[in-house]
Amino acid sequence: MKTQIKDLPKSQKEISVEIPIEEMEKHTDKAISKLSSIHKFDGFRQGKAPKNVVRQQLGEFTIFEEATKIAIENSYAEILKENKLNPLGQPKAEITKAALGNQFEYKIIISVMPEIELWNYQEVSGKMEIKEVEDKMVEQEIKALQKKRAAHITKNEPAEKEDRVEIDFESRVGGVKIEGGESKNHPLTIGGNKFVPGFEENLIGMKKDDVKEFSLVFPEDYHKKELAGKNASFKVTMNIVQKVELPEINDDFAKGLGKFKDLNELKKNIKEGMVVEEKNRAAEEHRNKLIDEIAEKSTAEIPDILIESELENMINEFKNNITQTGMVFEEYLKNINTDLEKLKKEWREMAEKRVMTGLTLREISIKEEIKIENSEVEERANQALKFYPNEEEIRKKLDMERFKEHTASALVNEKVFEILEKIAEKNAKV
Repeated sequence: MKTQIKDLPKSQKEISVEIPIEEMEKHTDKAISKLSSIHKFDGFRQGKAPKNVVRQQLGEFTIFEEATKIAIENSYAEILKENKLNPLGQPKAEITKAALGNQFEYKIIISVMPEIELWNYQEVSGKMEIKEVEDKMVEQEIKALQKKRAAHITKNEPAEKEDRVEIDFESRVGGVKIEGGESKNHPLTIGGNKFVPGFEENLIGMKKDDVKEFSLVFPEDYHKKELAGKNASFKVTMNIVQKVELPEINDDFAKGLGKFKDLNELKKNIKEGMVVEEKNRAAEEHRNKLIDEIAEKSTAEIPDILIESELENMINEFKNNITQTGMVFEEYLKNINTDLEKLKKEWREMAEKRVMTGLTLREISIKEEIKIENSEVEERANQALKFYPNEEEIRKKLDMERFKEHTASALVNEKVFEILEKIAEKNAKV
């Protein structure tokens, strides 16, 4: 067998293969044996028919076709092993010469993990910036808890600012209903600024069962571009008006939220939690800055298959987030005037960046010779599963091998980030 490997753009390789007649004869024998075992021939047990019978009844072309498949399968596996190639995805094969009694030739194109020209990450510099958790931030959090504990008291008086209401509404542009622009028993708090500017103000003064029609202009920067700057008419029916009564923020309020003896203990607990959150946020932001800088200054010819795979992951993640809110994914895309192909086109650059980041982390882990022990993977995987209340059920449903692979990868990345943080902090002091 003669093999020639040629490098192509985007980390692809073209492998040209020539298989001599002698080798093809061996593959032909294997093809006859295989076909004999899957076909029935009168007078012979399955798999025991002589070669001449198989040739006579199936024909030379059928046998040759099977022989070429076996030739490609066997030689391809041998070439990968000999040249230490790890292809990504399925190869593209093309037969270039195939005739009975002649040598067999084909070429195959594969994508491989790209070689990355890594920027000298020993030069990375920077410190983690943790913002101070101020008392006013704690107060805002307590006010948010206060709103969640609010009582809603139905009233017959006209709606006022800060009242909670439930409405039916429909909206039109040029007399045509806006897609997704209607709702029944829709809850909102007047003054929450969740609707088109001016919409909530028009609800003030309305009482239960009142119907009101009014017009508004969508802002020029409205997220639905087809509605931006358009004049729209609205028809609203008031179904319920409720006064929002906020509980007083005191020691009793704190006690009602958990095992807190007084308001000060609640504030202390909230602040401690916010400090932890801020440290986690700052750490993630710092790590992202470090790896983004290294990835942007490194180069690699990324194969399309890696970008396409990352795009699929991003789409699936997005789809899961949408469906978890109770919306139908296809309808959501329609409402925001897009489709899967448009989404992939818009997100392609982001997917390429994510792939490059992954390749950069991988390359640094190789250079730093990072190894993860099985015991570390087991411990981290078990820790992660303990967060689920039905741990045993989750274990049965999960592909544990894949889960452990993901866990091992996360541990490797964590160790890479720890190394980069130390380098960046050291350089920042110089």
